[in-house]
Amino acid sequence: MSHWTDKSKRLANRRIAMIWARKRIADGDLRSIELLFREQAAAFAEHKQMMLIEVEEDWPMLAVFVSALNEELLSPFHEFSFCTRRELPLVPTLVAGCRIRFCRTFESA
Repeated sequence: MSHWTDKSKRLANRRIAMIWARKRIADGDLRSIELLFREQAAAFAEHKQMMLIEVEEDWPMLAVFVSALNEELLSPFHEFSFCTRRELPLVPTLVAGCRIRFCRTFESA
């Protein structure tokens, strides 16, 4: 017998509106941002919707985008600025986070 109730299944499958922020960085700075992101994603794993994506720009620069559940979770990402879903790149690369959410978000765009 499953421990999932109908209500908990609906909540687990519910799309939560994510908040996005972006920053332009040098390629060598991505690792520290990725480590910070992975710590947060692990702490809030029950949602499994957070993503860290990137798009290459003129070498050595990258545009990095992070999604979080709320503004408070974005505060450690210094100098990131909020952006809308419309401002996200069409063909990003997933650095860390939920691959299923990534595919749903960017393959349907």
